[in-house]
Amino acid sequence: MNYIKKSVYTGIVLSQLIFSPLCLSAQLTPKQIDALVEKATDELNVPGIALAVVKSGEVVHAKGYGVQSIESNTPVNTDTLFQVASISKSFVTAALALLVDENKLSWDDKVIDYLPHFQMYDPWVTREFTIRDLLTHRSGLPLGAGDLLQWPDAQAHATPDEIISALKYLKPTSSFRSEYSYVNLMYIVAEEVIRAITKMPWDEYVEKALLAPLQMTHCVASPTRIKIPSKRAIPHMEVEGELKTTFFKDDTQINCDIAGMAKWAQLFLSKGKLPDGQNLLSEKQHAELWKPVTLKKVSYIDQKYAQTHFQAYGLGWNLMDFHGHLHVSHGGAVQGMTSHIAFLPEKDVAVIALTNQWSRAAQGLTATILEHYIEAEPTNYIDVYIEGNKRYEAYKKQQKKTEKPLQLNTSKPPIALVQYAGTYRDDWYGTADVTVTGSELNIQFSRGNALTGKLDHLEGNRFVAKWHDRTLNADAFVNFDVDFDGKVSGFKMKAVSSSTDFSYNFHDLNLRKVSK
Repeated sequence: MNYIKKSVYTGIVLSQLIFSPLCLSAQLTPKQIDALVEKATDELNVPGIALAVVKSGEVVHAKGYGVQSIESNTPVNTDTLFQVASISKSFVTAALALLVDENKLSWDDKVIDYLPHFQMYDPWVTREFTIRDLLTHRSGLPLGAGDLLQWPDAQAHATPDEIISALKYLKPTSSFRSEYSYVNLMYIVAEEVIRAITKMPWDEYVEKALLAPLQMTHCVASPTRIKIPSKRAIPHMEVEGELKTTFFKDDTQINCDIAGMAKWAQLFLSKGKLPDGQNLLSEKQHAELWKPVTLKKVSYIDQKYAQTHFQAYGLGWNLMDFHGHLHVSHGGAVQGMTSHIAFLPEKDVAVIALTNQWSRAAQGLTATILEHYIEAEPTNYIDVYIEGNKRYEAYKKQQKKTEKPLQLNTSKPPIALVQYAGTYRDDWYGTADVTVTGSELNIQFSRGNALTGKLDHLEGNRFVAKWHDRTLNADAFVNFDVDFDGKVSGFKMKAVSSSTDFSYNFHDLNLRKVSK
């Protein structure tokens, strides 16, 4: 069901885009951009979008579309605040680049020289781990390792010291520096390096050293400093095809409007210069941020449509060839919001899209608009993602016909429910409590409020955790370990659906019973 009011479009077009009859490619007009965004909101079920295009140092399009919330219908405009999630990584690396420029840091310094308590699973890796390693997803840890220490809600967020203490328990799945695997926790460590050098929290340093000089007036690095909460876009998730508002994951990350993000793009298109021509970042460090470090696998979509041969991760940025041109980007995804910023530096153009729904609309918009600058017959990536969604839905229907459905067992578990009850502990995560209420078994994770639900019996000592907040889309199998005497010693978990976000890394937990 689509709750979007098509008539709600606000914002400003800052200048008209111009066609040149001599060019093989033609950039989109404002009306064409409007039509593209409208298609994304309608077909991908996105309530609100803010979008900007920056060309040759000028903001040529900045506009809000749709609504902040399906409940209030407040229009999105150019000063609506969105959580940009992992785009925040580019602010962390830019802050570190400032410190490199000031000779307070080197990219290849050892982490333990700044944080002596930093410790990985392998002692050699601990000694050799550099600042560059923190930023380039080559730690050897598996995808999303330890993310439950900060996911899904803000209340789940462990302190930086707790996160650093947990790292030594996270087992690698590849050799150090041998392959790409996206691990968010390393950026928490990088933020602590900033704190160690500047003697202030990373978010305060970023606001002082980056946001203020760029005059990103409404942007903050901590939600506690948002001046006008009513300006915030509300996060949304789909639950069985129906759009619902959901909670904010309000930890320290960048919250920004599209006007501010356009200024962020201008900084990088100018190779680190402020609007007055002075350097904020040196050209040398700007180049360092966009230098490939860790090779990535090329996705099917990028191979087919963007003619991509190589992809890599730099310092807080994704890099690839895009129809023969350098393409620099980063996306962000947090509960109920996605965002994307992308550059074609050789064409001196950038596009930013911020959305308040968990979808691929933002990435589809940036890719489509950028491709119009270089291709005579550009791809409409919104159509690609719409078609992909249709194929996925058809696949799910087919699977339901052929797979054995998830059947709850009407018979009782082999042991009394009270024997499953107790507190369970995992070395890196902490605790989870299993309790009995009447004839129902319940589970609650100690970090945060979101991971609370009931355990429905499947078969034997196997249950499924169904979280009370259905916007999580993250139900998980729970297999209790029972010894020959019928005593429960622990349990392991795995997400029910393969489409569950990787940050729900239940499969990395090994919860052992510590009390009844």
